[in-house]
Amino acid sequence: MSRRAVAVTQSEITRALKGVAAAGLPVERVEIDPRTGRIVVTSTLADGSTVRTGEGARNDWDTVLNED
Repeated sequence: MSRRAVAVTQSEITRALKGVAAAGLPVERVEIDPRTGRIVVTSTLADGSTVRTGEGARNDWDTVLNED
């Protein structure tokens, strides 16, 4: 059997984590979907609120820009 193509590489994961660290956010949790290559990083701010990156993340501007 041959190996299937990798959807996400270690360098992509490292890049995502370094980006979160460069933003000054602590990494609380990392979710990786090996089939799609989706990387979701969850972080907690000083006030206790949660920040989530990746496709599952919501942005306040999403609702503003999608209004007709």
